[in-house]
Amino acid sequence: MKKINLIAAAVNTVLVTGAIGASSAFAQSTADAKPVERIQVTGSKIKRFNLTSPTPVTVISGVEMENQGITNVNDLLAEMPQATVGLSPETTTNTIYASGLNTTDLRGLGSERTLVLVNGRRFVPGSVGDTAVDLNNIPTTMIERIEIATGGAAAVYGADAVAGVVNIITKKSMDGIELDVSTVRPEQSGGEQNNFSITGGMEGDKLSFIASFNYTENKSYGKLSRDFYRNPVNSFANPANTSGDDGIPSRVVLGQPTGLAYYSEGGDFFTKDAFADNGYDNHHYTFDANGNLKPFDYGLGRIPNPGVGRDATGYFQDGQNQGDGVFGHGYKEYFQTPLDRMIASAYGTYELNDDHALTFDFTYSKTDATTESSPAFFRHTIRRDNAFIKSDMAKVMDDNGLTSVTLRQANENLWGDRAYNQEREVFRTSIGAEGILSDDWGYSAYAQFGRIEQDTLWTGEVLTQNLANSIDAVEYQGNVVCAKRNADGEVIGAISGCTPFNTMGATSATQAQLDYIATDATRFAQHDQAVFAVTLDGALFELPAGYVAAAFTAEHRRESATITPSENMQKGLIFGNSSLPMDGEIDVNELSAEISIPLLEETFLTTDLTLETAFRYMDYSVTGEDNAWKLALNWGVTDELRIRLNRSKSVRAPNLGDLFTPNSKTFSSGRADVCRADSIAESGSKYKDNVIKNCQAAGLPEGWMPSDEWLSGGSLPGYIQGNQNLENETSNDYTIGLIYTPEFVEGLDITLDYWSFEVEGAIEYFGRNSVELCYESSSLDNPFCSNVVRNKETGEIENFFTRPINAAVINKKGVDVESAYRTELFSGDLALKLTATYLIDDNSNSTGRAEDFRTDVGEIASPRWKGRFNAVYSHDDSAYVLTMNYRHATVNDNDWTIEDNNYNDIPSYTTFDFMYKTYLMDELQLRVGVNNIFDREPPRNPFTYDDGEFFDVKGRRLSLGAKYTF
Repeated sequence: MKKINLIAAAVNTVLVTGAIGASSAFAQSTADAKPVERIQVTGSKIKRFNLTSPTPVTVISGVEMENQGITNVNDLLAEMPQATVGLSPETTTNTIYASGLNTTDLRGLGSERTLVLVNGRRFVPGSVGDTAVDLNNIPTTMIERIEIATGGAAAVYGADAVAGVVNIITKKSMDGIELDVSTVRPEQSGGEQNNFSITGGMEGDKLSFIASFNYTENKSYGKLSRDFYRNPVNSFANPANTSGDDGIPSRVVLGQPTGLAYYSEGGDFFTKDAFADNGYDNHHYTFDANGNLKPFDYGLGRIPNPGVGRDATGYFQDGQNQGDGVFGHGYKEYFQTPLDRMIASAYGTYELNDDHALTFDFTYSKTDATTESSPAFFRHTIRRDNAFIKSDMAKVMDDNGLTSVTLRQANENLWGDRAYNQEREVFRTSIGAEGILSDDWGYSAYAQFGRIEQDTLWTGEVLTQNLANSIDAVEYQGNVVCAKRNADGEVIGAISGCTPFNTMGATSATQAQLDYIATDATRFAQHDQAVFAVTLDGALFELPAGYVAAAFTAEHRRESATITPSENMQKGLIFGNSSLPMDGEIDVNELSAEISIPLLEETFLTTDLTLETAFRYMDYSVTGEDNAWKLALNWGVTDELRIRLNRSKSVRAPNLGDLFTPNSKTFSSGRADVCRADSIAESGSKYKDNVIKNCQAAGLPEGWMPSDEWLSGGSLPGYIQGNQNLENETSNDYTIGLIYTPEFVEGLDITLDYWSFEVEGAIEYFGRNSVELCYESSSLDNPFCSNVVRNKETGEIENFFTRPINAAVINKKGVDVESAYRTELFSGDLALKLTATYLIDDNSNSTGRAEDFRTDVGEIASPRWKGRFNAVYSHDDSAYVLTMNYRHATVNDNDWTIEDNNYNDIPSYTTFDFMYKTYLMDELQLRVGVNNIFDREPPRNPFTYDDGEFFDVKGRRLSLGAKYTF
């Protein structure tokens, strides 16, 4: 069986499609290129003699990642105009189960709608119950190239490829050993990165293989480590604002550090309304280190403000000089989650004979990420009969006629900060066979198994009821005990096993108190993925314009997930952490056919014209039968101009989490029950008649009012829960593209592609808002009413469910521009590449109602233009690489009016990176680079000045690397 030179394939794909991916290796790769037989390109399973892709494909070589000093695939994908960040260490600093994940998001349609493949095969999800792949598990030293096929690809690869496919092609063999070390050192402290890898292999007559070990350490850094964050851009209520229609912004910028005047370390309380005018300072008390009462110290004082709530009285003048307050500007906040990752991987091929070969691959990955947080903060009820109340506090309470006070406390010295540690282990392996059946037909088959084990540990947690018991300490029969009270609040005994605790002024706790109060929580989760697939591809018959090529695939996949929380979480004993076990499974059987039909060849205005078709039948064990299809034309108009048109239907199946998430407790406050008589009377909604009709149809009489007044401002209990009645999402996709390679400018390629996505029945989570959506609909027969539970006797809402529902519609349209130019310059080679995306439309509707329609194009997450320019000059054994990334100016909110604020506009944002690499000898390569050369900060705006999702918060940094081959 003749070997296919994949490097040559990658280079030629770049030449034909105008895709990004040329590098300093350009000249060497083209010189070493060998004859290519049939090549499979991303977006199709048909191996082809030519490399013209039927769908837009962008190619990024592994060398380009080296040129950027990048050791994580997602760091590069996040800079591509077609993609954005799904999750990253910069966006998961306050996320529990997703801490440290790195996922990509094509077109901004969501990571769950981007299918990531490795060598054309699915990879185990990065998080239990999800489908998005954690790119932390892909070793960059093994990457040959990355192919990004935007546009619906579900007909070829199956569900979830709505936005497109990221296909990571790994190296298949190597002859020798390669050591690589690198480090990234930011100019400001924190965020350092260290990398080490060893890769080796051999190329024999029968056996060829490659194996690698990669280790990366990403250190965290606090927000206060960056100078731009220490000089913030905050906003507050505008004293000049008089009404909602006076043309004066309600909020204005105030550029100074601030701190919240809430929850002092030793506890604090008020003897009157915290937000009352006059005398506020004189009635706010806290404790000194000895537990004695003292007036609360505001440092430089509070910000005078006409606002309400925290705006009115809750902020210190200076977050760094805040007196007795705890939450200063940036207190316990981080820009990046610390992440350690280790990956061992291997790929091998054993040729049985000239026509058949066996393949195997293996990946083991372990990542460890810790999300740090502030200490747990509480509101304690301190009764007048508390045994630890001193005389000074007793006098204050008696003088004010108080039988109890609410003590607020956040003490990191009692049981430490809260931290969420996430340890993930991924194991994936496959064995396969590929070969030639005849002169016209070949095959490939594989069996694959993957598993992720995800252990979560919460530290610094508190058993809320035990804490309440220990703080309610009284003197009983000559001893200080935890009070056991009757329904009237009278002490009738002591709680057995409880250790009393004096929290007033406390800065530490005894071991006995910690044993009773403090706790850790754990959650073990596991996700298994098994895939079996076989593909036959070849030529069916010959037409005048050429052979009709086809590929037929049969695939079976099983996904299963289990989650086992610790007992204290299952019983809801820890505040804010309640979870039940989960056990879910999905089976899917798929059959697909892809056919390429040559229609014309060498006729007027046609060098070749090919019809590309694909159809996939899917049978899911939960959502039932579905299908995806594609129709495309690949038209070579002249040797210089090619046109491609694509129309396809893609699907996204709900993941295990969407379907099987068990009940977990939540609370929500918000609008009153729309069925209340006073709500109906005051309603100005155009759906008022529907509300009246539906409320009566639900059995509520005219004039109904609830007896339970939780809806007047209290919290309504609810449950987060999966929904096994979900259906697959459907997307209608369109692509029209031009590929131009002018003969009069040698080395220039230009690609222009218009694309459009129309996603219907998109899965959206609805919770408390289901109440109004249910009764404002035309009838009670709607998907929202099942999320609302009313008492059959009283009619009052008892609880609600936050469940996913197929209710949203998403529309996106845009144009991609890609160009590559290569030429000889002086005694070297120059390669220029430009990739840009112009966003035409980005709108969505989560409910189907006209007023819920949103246009997001031009907002922060959806700029009109995104672009990336790359220039590589290679000379002898050296290369100079300059990269520019650009985001167009945006606004924060398209619905903004002058009444909102005076800071809606977000300026454009551009960063530059540089890398120099050279060979000191044939075996030793050195690299030195600077990222964010001009130390560009995020835009100085309250919405963006600390935004690490779309802007660089790490700052200028030096990149150093060395590679030795032997």
